[in-house]
Amino acid sequence: MNFENLFDDFYQKANTKSEIKKSRNIVENSQDFWSDSTAGLEGFQQDSNALILQGPQEEFSIQKQIRPLYGKIGVNNTPIGTHPDFTHLEYTDQLIRKYSCTMFVDIKGSTRLSLLYDLNDVFLFKNAVIQTCIEVVRAFDGCVHRLMGDAVMSFFGRSDKSKEDSIADAINCAATLRVILEKSIKPWMLANDFDDKDFGFRVGIDFGDDNDVLWGNFGYSTVGEVSATGLPVDMASKLQNIAGKNNAMLGQGLLDFVEWPEYYSDIKTKTKQVDGAHVQTLVPFVRPNITDAEGKQINYRMKKLMFKNFMEISALPANVRAEINSNIRPNSDIKFRCFVVDNEGNKKEYISASHYLERELSLEFEVKASTRSRLSFPLKVTFTKINYGKYVPEDEREVPFSSNYYWLNKTFQNFSKVF
Repeated sequence: MNFENLFDDFYQKANTKSEIKKSRNIVENSQDFWSDSTAGLEGFQQDSNALILQGPQEEFSIQKQIRPLYGKIGVNNTPIGTHPDFTHLEYTDQLIRKYSCTMFVDIKGSTRLSLLYDLNDVFLFKNAVIQTCIEVVRAFDGCVHRLMGDAVMSFFGRSDKSKEDSIADAINCAATLRVILEKSIKPWMLANDFDDKDFGFRVGIDFGDDNDVLWGNFGYSTVGEVSATGLPVDMASKLQNIAGKNNAMLGQGLLDFVEWPEYYSDIKTKTKQVDGAHVQTLVPFVRPNITDAEGKQINYRMKKLMFKNFMEISALPANVRAEINSNIRPNSDIKFRCFVVDNEGNKKEYISASHYLERELSLEFEVKASTRSRLSFPLKVTFTKINYGKYVPEDEREVPFSSNYYWLNKTFQNFSKVF
């Protein structure tokens, strides 16, 4: 099964009564929003059509494909609305300061479809796209807070998750949405004569620490909702508006909190005509540039997620990533893994970019090459370590400082090296 079939199935089932009833029953019968049930976690194909389950699609099917890639168990069946950590705030005047990573996803170019096609077809298509967004958000432990026309507002982070990992989930979500857009939704549109010229996603993500985000019940007891407020929450919406088609913008709160590496981001540019020539200018700050209480512009920084570069560390199947970034050259006869080693020598596999690790941990990297393949031995293995961040010594920052070369002879089936 391929990506086109995935979205086609969502399209066919969009908004049917049976699916809605099924979804409601699942939520009503759930005792745990983040289920630890592993039932139905089928394996997936490690090829360019990965992320697709064999057999009929249903709610949670995308999750069941994505979550195992990132070491996540079961499914996230949180309903839309109040974040599970803050349900006790409903119908109260209580306020809580608690961090949040906020993400806005806007479906760009969908409005024009109403001028081109029958409204029933437009509804089914748009609903299938929104369903896809919901499931990808939930696949990365996100909580869908609100649907606003063609936009989806979500919160990442919860009581048993670190602040850094909420950021990792949000960025992995944005990257996966773009992969599904390019590999599934766009091909479906072309195959079904839907105009895809202006269609795409625009994403805004920002992070606010405990002192920057306030949760409470807005409105009245019968007409209200528990939501978050604060500059980072508002900026996530503005970042989405600024983002170009199929791009994700990252806000200053996120960039600073995890010291996001330059290699995986870039400053947004804007093209304008000057004396008949096209001139690109940098747009490093959120526009319009709002002012503080003293009337001073805050110069809130933002950067664009470098999707292509980020694919180099994504946990998505290698063959899928290789179609996006030519630096990735998968070979089914060569396996690469990373392990975290504790003080007692116990090893636990680390899935690339799935979550943040504490400093000063020992990492062990392992390469296995099949001796029953057509590989020409001996093989040359190169390990390169690149460090980022303020805690890294000056001579080790953002440049390879340790390259080790080894010859892997055919008599060895694996090789490990601890840095």
